[in-house]
Amino acid sequence: MTAKEVIEMTAEKTAEKTARAVVSEMKRAGLTKENRLGSFKKTERILYEFAEWRNDEEMTESTKRFCDLIQRALKRVQTDPYYELIGLKYFEGWTHERIAEYFGVDVSVISKRRTKLINRLRPIIFSDDFIRELFEE
Repeated sequence: MTAKEVIEMTAEKTAEKTARAVVSEMKRAGLTKENRLGSFKKTERILYEFAEWRNDEEMTESTKRFCDLIQRALKRVQTDPYYELIGLKYFEGWTHERIAEYFGVDVSVISKRRTKLINRLRPIIFSDDFIRELFEE
């Protein structure tokens, strides 16, 4: 093994060890986010599942209350001109491209409007997470 290879191997091992130590220390200090979903992603996930949940005749009482909460949140944004994209994307599984074609706009408009709608829904559906995220950032 050449001196150069020894140096490279040592540097690589030292970098790995240092990176692990830094990440570990950051976790101990509470400076890293855990592998949890933020309220934005949770809201999207809930919307994908909502169509199936609301039609489940055997849902638990807590699921029923949660579905009612989602329904109330959706009613609060139904005056948005792009409200229909929620159903198309999350309940019907349409792509952004197909939705853009349906509305006659560019895909970037659909992406921005989706984000705006989710941002309006998430403090209603996940108020505790939303408030915590405001103070974490």
